[in-house]
Amino acid sequence: MKKVKFGVIGLGHIGKRHAEMIQGNHSCELIAISDILPKQDLGLESLNVPFYNNYQNLLISHPEIQVVCICTPNGSHSNIALDVLEFDKHLVIEKPIGLSKAKCEKVIFKALQKYKQVFAVMQNRYSPPSQWLKELIETKQLGEIFMVQVNCYWNRDDRYYKEGGWKGTQENDGGTLFTQFSHFIDIMYWLFGDVESVSVDLVWQPMWNRDMMSEEAQLELGMM
Repeated sequence: MKKVKFGVIGLGHIGKRHAEMIQGNHSCELIAISDILPKQDLGLESLNVPFYNNYQNLLISHPEIQVVCICTPNGSHSNIALDVLEFDKHLVIEKPIGLSKAKCEKVIFKALQKYKQVFAVMQNRYSPPSQWLKELIETKQLGEIFMVQVNCYWNRDDRYYKEGGWKGTQENDGGTLFTQFSHFIDIMYWLFGDVESVSVDLVWQPMWNRDMMSEEAQLELGMM
């Protein structure tokens, strides 16, 4: 069986997880990795593949790569994705695809032009509670649903927003709507269909780019 050949860009905590999962899958092969930091500072002892500080060099040196995982800071996702698509690779992108609707649409449009797949990592669809809830809704065990309320009780303490890092910055993070809460928006979309209209009240806290939001959405199935 031919293996799917992967490259990984960005070797922080999540990037390492991508690389480890690729190596642990018998149908996949990790070809090369890239990060702007020196390899010796990243704790990559278990990854015995070519390493590049410039992802462009990775793409040029390994045309055999079929799929590239983008695991860099949020603000860089869309630009790197456009570069990777120019090399005719499929994409796995840590959420978000981009920090604006326009940036996301550019990636999607380029992928369509190149006939390539783009997969945004929304792994919570595959969690047992989400699968259970999906089955309840599809089998109509809850009856007709008229309203949905989504609350996110995840939090991040000061260690997450450590000084000098990219998390919590407007340019590279985008705020909780793009990071933690995007998973819940995806679950709502997956379970109940597309959103037809949205009304939002937003409270912005610029110190750590945190935001609080109250949203009311009209879904295509008629529920609120």
